[in-house]
Amino acid sequence: MVKDFLARIGDNYYLHVVIICGVLAIVFYGFLNPEKKRSLHFLIPFLVVFLVFFYEFLGAWMLVNKSINQKIHYLLTDDTFQGWNIWVFNIFNYQVSKLLLLGLIGINLRKGLSQKITVSLGVIFLAYCIYTYFSEATPIYDFQPVLYFFGNTILIVASGLFFVDLVSEDYYININPLRYWPFWYITLILFQSVTLFLADVAFEYLVFENENVYFLFNYVSMILYIILLVVFNMLLYTGSNTISKLAKA
Repeated sequence: MVKDFLARIGDNYYLHVVIICGVLAIVFYGFLNPEKKRSLHFLIPFLVVFLVFFYEFLGAWMLVNKSINQKIHYLLTDDTFQGWNIWVFNIFNYQVSKLLLLGLIGINLRKGLSQKITVSLGVIFLAYCIYTYFSEATPIYDFQPVLYFFGNTILIVASGLFFVDLVSEDYYININPLRYWPFWYITLILFQSVTLFLADVAFEYLVFENENVYFLFNYVSMILYIILLVVFNMLLYTGSNTISKLAKA
């Protein structure tokens, strides 16, 4: 089974990079001081990187370990098991990671109204996520276009609120955006969400009329997500005292 798993991920370079980012994030976060480990500005980026590492690994493993996949499937539904691993990504990518990214944007907002809007979006999205576990119309083990659309939309709106703050709040007057970590990772979240949003909106047209463009959207999205994970790792690295500890070893 291990050989089958290694063979499956052998040419999956996206997964290779995700695994490297996940391992580095664990190391860098481990070197943070206790205060920074508790700070949401470091904790959430670490959780996002680790979560992506976890669900990409789990998704590949579920395609190999059919018995465990089948057991989990029948915990979610009584429908016939078809060997899919879509539930992994529906839960961890399109639900949990979206909520984490929304929370990360939220803690960087300055306007009270922007914060309230973001919290409201999070509550509504969470309620819809819970609904998917009980709804026969939107089963968690199948494709969920409404969930994908909803998740990308809340991130686009929240990112827009951040940039409104950036140009209107006195807090940012003396801050150089190019040296401000939230500017970079929220910009990447926005671009990646917009890319997926456009691909989903034009899904039927692109799949049936211009498949190459659809795959291009997905490749761009993957590249942006990898860059986002790298930025999170750089944030964790600069916040840690890794170099000094390694020098003393």
